[in-house]
Amino acid sequence: MSLESQIRDLARSVGYAVCRFTTAAPFEDYRQALEDRRRQFPEAADLYAAMRGRVDPRGNAPWVRSIIVAVRDYGKYALPAGLAGHIGRNYLADRRIAACPDSTMPKRMKEGLIALGCRVKAGGVPCRAAALRAGAVRIGRNGFAFTREHGSWINVEAWRVDAVLAPDEPDPEPLCPPDCRACQDACPTRALIAPYVTRMDQCVAYLTYGASEPVEAGLAAKMGGWVYGCDACQDVCPLNAGRWRDEQQAPWLEAAADRLTPEALAGMDESTYRNVVRPLFWYIPDTAEGLARWQANARRACGVCAVGVAEERA
Repeated sequence: MSLESQIRDLARSVGYAVCRFTTAAPFEDYRQALEDRRRQFPEAADLYAAMRGRVDPRGNAPWVRSIIVAVRDYGKYALPAGLAGHIGRNYLADRRIAACPDSTMPKRMKEGLIALGCRVKAGGVPCRAAALRAGAVRIGRNGFAFTREHGSWINVEAWRVDAVLAPDEPDPEPLCPPDCRACQDACPTRALIAPYVTRMDQCVAYLTYGASEPVEAGLAAKMGGWVYGCDACQDVCPLNAGRWRDEQQAPWLEAAADRLTPEALAGMDESTYRNVVRPLFWYIPDTAEGLARWQANARRACGVCAVGVAEERA
């Protein structure tokens, strides 16, 4: 059996839905996109500059010869009611949560690759760009990676190896209809300024956990009921219709669901933040300021929800 076949079998056994290969050539299109965004959005230049280290897969590992990309499907989980529209599904089903059944997938994949004789370095590349080049995904007009079967409810992970693997070819078929504007029209802050072009510093997800505080009032007013993350552009995408399947339970979320509503988060105490919320969502620091940010996000979301209820009753 070829090494390529053994690696694909390994990926399936670990739980990945797709596994493909590409070369270790630099991602020049990605480099150009970063430079374009830096010029286009100078206020967010530092955010894009921080990604430049991923352009050359061999930059900090000259022995690398190939990149392995694998797709994890998280649209299989049945998420607790009441959290959709407030916390992004990617974060709810994050495999980095220790209690998530998928938490050990990258570790097992790396160990398996080493057992097959590969020298391995995890990550360090633009995963979506690598998966696109390997034919594992296509990119939607909202900038997300999609597969035909799973829509955009996926994560892409990558490993750099010293083995020379036969590269797969990109998928040449168009993904989105050229006249579709569903994702752009749904973006609350209009951060998706054009097809495939997102202004990072105005994306609701970034504003909930990464932006400096306080968030500019005009942007904050557009963030809707989102407390952490945002699914707006994915929820409306026709390519995602029927792709979320609710096949597996998510007990680690069910146990905490009543404490993850906007109302509960707005009034949570320090103990709840440190022992319940932060172990699930860790982009916001475990500090008094982090707790205050969660509470502020939740209060804003509660205000939006209250207005919506009042409008429905009127």
